[in-house]
Amino acid sequence: MDMSWWRKRTVETRVKRARSLLHRYHDVDDEYDGLTVNPYVGCSHRCVYCYATFEWKGDFHDIVDVKINAAEVLVRELAMLKRRFVEPVFLSTVTDPYQPIEGVYRLTRRIVEVLQSRGIPYYIFTKSASITRDLDLHARYRDRCAIVWSLTTLDEGIKRLLEPGASAARGVLEAMRRFSEADVPVGINIDPVIPGLTDGRGRLEELVERAADSGARFVYNGVLRLREDIWERFRELLIEEGLTEAYQRLVQLYFRDGRRAGPYRVPPRDYQEDISRRVRKTSKKRGLYYGIPVGEGELIAPAERWRIKPLTCYMQQG
Repeated sequence: MDMSWWRKRTVETRVKRARSLLHRYHDVDDEYDGLTVNPYVGCSHRCVYCYATFEWKGDFHDIVDVKINAAEVLVRELAMLKRRFVEPVFLSTVTDPYQPIEGVYRLTRRIVEVLQSRGIPYYIFTKSASITRDLDLHARYRDRCAIVWSLTTLDEGIKRLLEPGASAARGVLEAMRRFSEADVPVGINIDPVIPGLTDGRGRLEELVERAADSGARFVYNGVLRLREDIWERFRELLIEEGLTEAYQRLVQLYFRDGRRAGPYRVPPRDYQEDISRRVRKTSKKRGLYYGIPVGEGELIAPAERWRIKPLTCYMQQG
């Protein structure tokens, strides 16, 4: 493996035609089962901790597949649904719907237009500040959508190492402020919290405070899980960048004190509980909901209003 793989910026784009788009998914703890749409396969953010690399494809960061007919496939699949109601759709579970290539193909915008035309609620998960390009689109649907930014740290130097293709923290906070001012429900997911790099005393608390100042209504967190391929990337990055203390901290927590959970290694439960307690405490102090509000009636319209509208003519927009 190239020792400086995380410094690469070139990404190959492949245009493909999808046969299906709307899928069910389970979260990592099997606590939530829902619907998801992924307009792309692959992601140019190049996050060192990315879980999707193993589960989807090995060249996840180097090649992005563009599902060029995504909106049309979604129209067809929604027309086949037999139910009158539908839970919120997540965009996206394994790729960023607002990664840079979205500025060229606008697949996410077209997919959202389809969901809105059918009255279906949705959540956007992104690391990008470029979503402000579609502020008008989401603002007109504010009672049936929520925007969740994955924001791991305010330290721009660490952030560039961990996720070099993602937006700067200051850009994300400004985007959050603009959406909040438009009365769109917004929040952050601090996931993963990384021992020795982003978990320092005061760092998580400041991140929650800054998010609250930017209009966040909810905050959640998760702690890094190490799979063999993720550890290989982490180890190489930390060694080359001279981050010896962080390297030793991960070794201690995951390989000496930690445990195995399926294909992953996780730190001791007391460490995870301490992280959650700190984030929850600061969230409560600022009056924020702790968690991703996927339940009905928490941030978006209650389920009885999620009626699927009759299929209407959908015109593809450029």
